[in-house]
Amino acid sequence: MKKNVKEYLAFKRGETKMPEHLAIRKELEGSLFKNKFLEQLSRTSIFSPIIIHITISSFLFWYGISYIEVLLQMALLLVGSGFVFWTFAEYNVHRFLYHTETNWNFLLKLQHNAHGIHHQYPRDPTRLAMPPIPGIILSGLFFLIFWLVMGSYVFVFFPGFMMGYLAYISLHYAQHRIKSPIYPPFKALWKHHHVHHYINPYIAHGVSTRFWDFVYGTMPSKKLKDETAKFR
Repeated sequence: MKKNVKEYLAFKRGETKMPEHLAIRKELEGSLFKNKFLEQLSRTSIFSPIIIHITISSFLFWYGISYIEVLLQMALLLVGSGFVFWTFAEYNVHRFLYHTETNWNFLLKLQHNAHGIHHQYPRDPTRLAMPPIPGIILSGLFFLIFWLVMGSYVFVFFPGFMMGYLAYISLHYAQHRIKSPIYPPFKALWKHHHVHHYINPYIAHGVSTRFWDFVYGTMPSKKLKDETAKFR
């Protein structure tokens, strides 16, 4: 792993097709932990986080409307804002945390456990969403941060943020498990994500939307998108 930066520079110079720590393995799945219990906790079906976060978000929205008495119009505006903010957070975490090249052991371990193993085994269905326990912990942390910023409005903003997350994990699961659809906007998203995994992991960071790649200038070229046909 300490060859991380060296591999990145070699990739940038065109000396290798993919950095070794992000290269796809032949096996369908790989392990994070030797301990079977911890290994099981690091995996999840797509349905568990969906059910958990829909339940929590629905309760928070109901609480915000019923007890905090946020006006419905304001609540809907904040839900929409939360959804949009998720797409911004998704892009920035993906690019600047998971794909920041470093030789710092702590960050390398975090990157590998949270994201790198998914690059190595992209079709493993149990690693296409964050497992419930770390998911709930991180959700609680985000809720606290938003509460410190906006106070009680967090009860209607946060459900929108989580709806963005649910859209993200649903699309991400589909992009790895379902053949590229005919519907043009979805087809473009599929190609976009395939470029990130199979051709260049340092571009095409958006999963639920390509908008922030336009903004940040990390959109793949049409040539690269066309090359993804062989990976479907």
